[in-house]
Amino acid sequence: MFGSVILEVVIGLIFIFLLLSLLATTVSELAMNLLYSRGKNLHLALQTMLADEREVLCQKFLDHPLIQKLTKKGDKGLPAYIRTEYFSSVLVELLSSDTQGRVETIEAAIEDLPDGKTKEVLKTFARDAKGDLGRFKAHLEKWYQTVMDQATGWYKERLRKVLFVLGLVISIVFNADTLRIAERLSLDPEARRQTMVLAYDLLEKQEEYTSKDTSLVVLQQRIQDLVGEEIASASNTLGMGWNDAPPAQIRFFSKLLPDRAWWYYVLYSMLGWIITAFAITLGAPFWFDLLKKVTNIRASGEKPTEK
Repeated sequence: MFGSVILEVVIGLIFIFLLLSLLATTVSELAMNLLYSRGKNLHLALQTMLADEREVLCQKFLDHPLIQKLTKKGDKGLPAYIRTEYFSSVLVELLSSDTQGRVETIEAAIEDLPDGKTKEVLKTFARDAKGDLGRFKAHLEKWYQTVMDQATGWYKERLRKVLFVLGLVISIVFNADTLRIAERLSLDPEARRQTMVLAYDLLEKQEEYTSKDTSLVVLQQRIQDLVGEEIASASNTLGMGWNDAPPAQIRFFSKLLPDRAWWYYVLYSMLGWIITAFAITLGAPFWFDLLKKVTNIRASGEKPTEK
């Protein structure tokens, strides 16, 4: 029985972290869509690859009709993604002075580029190709993929910082104090039962909340569903929110720190919010996977059902 209680408390905490991670991820995705962050990240990567003194090559690349067709209307000329074969084809066309796209003419065009690292890289690829256009394009595509992998790392690093700030704000707004939630789950069997129901329901909705459709309408609807339904249900079950927060938190921390000043309670609340914020930065996919694994361990029993 004791082991079962611990497992249910763990599932409850994972469920809360997953729920708030979904909200933070959706809000950040919405903000980045509005700010064209993916397009700006790609633009920065292309500038790094095609840099010269006047950025002529990079601008010509972005102005090419094939690249422009990848840009959604209103996205300020910044596509969010370019396929590797498109990159090599457009760059070869820009460097070719004839319709055959011969490596010899490409080498001559490279010599006319301003001095810099981009020119040296392209000259190396052209020399190694030894007149084979397919080999030259393969070098370009491998180079592009390598830089895009780095750009993805830049994007994820920026996203982690955004998620921590958002996570801290969300933790405070919903008063999602990990320490107090754990205490509520450990002492209240009914709260654990209801949380199990909510956790299993959320697993069944995984496809809905992890859809690759990131249009503004879908993201806005997802936020409304999370706040209006999922988080509202969890708040009622676990005592999150601010209606009865100060008295409840003071009672909780008084057990841990008797005869302490009120600011000790504030510090412990802050600790609970920070723990939640760090958990949110791990992202919804991490918590979905962990929730599946932990619920599978518990699967020896029956799935909880509502009365």
